[in-house]
Amino acid sequence: MSLTTIPFNRVQTTRNILFATRGGKIHSFSLSDAKHLSTWHHPDVEKFANASQPQQQDSEPRNDDNTVTVAVAASEADAEASEPPAKRQKTAERENTANAAPDGNTAEKGKTEKAEEKNGAKQQGKRKGKKQSKGPSHGDNSRMGKVVVDRPVITLMTCTSDGSHLVAVSGHDKAIWVFEHNGEGVLTQLSQRVMPKRPSSITLGFGPQIIVADKFGDVYSLPLLVTPLSPSTSALRNPPTIIPGPKLNEPAANTLTVHSKRNRAALEHQRKQIEAEKAKAARESDKSADVPSFELTLLLGHVSMLTSLVVAESEGKKYILTADRDEHIRVSRYIPQAHIIESFCLGHKEFISEIIIPAGHSDILVSGGGDEDLLIWDWKAGAILSKTNLLSLAQEIAPQTSKVAVSGLTSLLYPSEEGPLTYVLAICEDIKAVFIWQLIADENLLKNPSIIQLPHNPLHITTTASTTSPSSQDTPPLLIVAMDSGRSAELVRSLHGYTLTRSQGRLSSDVEIPLHGQTVDEAGMQVSEKDVRTIFYGVENLRKQRVFEDGEDGEDGEGGEEDESPAVENGDMAAESGPATVQE
Repeated sequence: MSLTTIPFNRVQTTRNILFATRGGKIHSFSLSDAKHLSTWHHPDVEKFANASQPQQQDSEPRNDDNTVTVAVAASEADAEASEPPAKRQKTAERENTANAAPDGNTAEKGKTEKAEEKNGAKQQGKRKGKKQSKGPSHGDNSRMGKVVVDRPVITLMTCTSDGSHLVAVSGHDKAIWVFEHNGEGVLTQLSQRVMPKRPSSITLGFGPQIIVADKFGDVYSLPLLVTPLSPSTSALRNPPTIIPGPKLNEPAANTLTVHSKRNRAALEHQRKQIEAEKAKAARESDKSADVPSFELTLLLGHVSMLTSLVVAESEGKKYILTADRDEHIRVSRYIPQAHIIESFCLGHKEFISEIIIPAGHSDILVSGGGDEDLLIWDWKAGAILSKTNLLSLAQEIAPQTSKVAVSGLTSLLYPSEEGPLTYVLAICEDIKAVFIWQLIADENLLKNPSIIQLPHNPLHITTTASTTSPSSQDTPPLLIVAMDSGRSAELVRSLHGYTLTRSQGRLSSDVEIPLHGQTVDEAGMQVSEKDVRTIFYGVENLRKQRVFEDGEDGEDGEGGEEDESPAVENGDMAAESGPATVQE
């Protein structure tokens, strides 16, 4: 199995500092001299590294029979050396034991195994066209809650507007981490809070609040800084004390000692009652364990996996915008009326993976996902203003491309003599390019498209330009891209920086800024290429595969009528439940 270095997967800038995540570590770089500053390690990084070493040694090819024989012999020798000698068995007893299994049992066992193999083959034939179940070594195949195998990976990251605090999400343990930033790239951990479900999107709300969406369709709010709960609040959050009933002892009788039909029925009833009590106790224990020990407020819920969320303000009112896998964008009021739905933005035919409010235009929303177009919305009215084809641009680089999956959207304000100009940037899964358009607000159109080709697949992008005020004209903004370098010669160097220049309304880049210190944690960061695909390439898995009557998968309008059964999920199944919404 070929191994590669795990790539950087999330990037975030604040002032002159770049934060980049690689596995379970957060690195900081200085953008003024492109030097590495510091590293924060997830507590599970070292545990995983120690646990993975024996697994790598065990993965070497070997003769199973010989290995088992040697291992058993060694264990027996150790046991004999450390324990007193056991009493020898008589020769006659050993011979009788060796010949104890009759031939009839062996024959019946062989027939049973053949029947099981035959039934298994039939079941696999019936399940043709459906996705096989995941093995025990695989985690969630979905990006939204993007990540994941049982290795510590930072899947989401954002920071406050002033750069004083950084918020990160580790996918394997569903934890939200809050750090204090000293302004020089050094992070101090303030809190760790484990969510009920794995977060799929995160943003900072108005005021010191974190807004979190999870893969089961729920949106929560929690304070940025942890404050002790009042006694009354703690009492409400703590589960009620369960008074245990009389303990039911295991019956001494069994089916071998009870012979009458009536007594056997009574014995079976008693056994079921004991099992029911045990199951109830286990449920109560799990329920008490799921109660968070910190302030957590449920705001709203979808009936599908949430993929992206943003907060917006218009005419003095605040809103929460959420997108899901089922092509819906919902506009809800902000806290404390988040249960009230203002409007829906309906127009996508495939999943939605990214939504953004472009810099300088709070009344416009840009969305993208599995469709070939980016959609521009008047989000408050729920109306489509325009569409911009993304697939045609992707085909200029990769002509064989037939569909796109947007994995990242961002925007920036570019300084110019006529004032700050808004640009929208997009990346797609498995396409080595960054696509850029200028947003013409008067026409509500994305124009002046340009393409920055990349050496590897992009995983995440960010810019040094502010979303509220443009950079100085003397210092053009930088584009930072985290890439998957794969098996190329640049195994470790997956962070790339580019200067953005403007010509005839289009942004381009002809200078790359090297970022030093990317090899500081090469040891212990080896991962298989298959795991890289599993962890970081999950957006396309959001696309639903329609099942047709002939048993083959296909897209809409391709061969046969569409089955009315639910679409086959490629990732984890989204929960079909959520808090009820009230429409005003």
